[in-house]
Amino acid sequence: MPIKRRISKGREYRVTREAVEAFGNGDVVTLHRALGLRPWQPSPIEAETPEPPDWASGPWAEAWPLAHELRAKLAAGCD
Repeated sequence: MPIKRRISKGREYRVTREAVEAFGNGDVVTLHRALGLRPWQPSPIEAETPEPPDWASGPWAEAWPLAHELRAKLAAGCD
């Protein structure tokens, strides 16, 4: 029997009160959990610039723009 393939619509990362508090406290682990980030994704705490560091590569570097975008939302404290 054929298997129905599902097309991923991408992940949504909601900026919650818990995430904003973790960001403000600099708590990387709690922030990762609150946002539902994958282990290889950089923390928004580290993503101060829009471009990844020169030494970054692979999935970590590819996820950097998302981390920077989340950082802006967390800094604004909005959802």
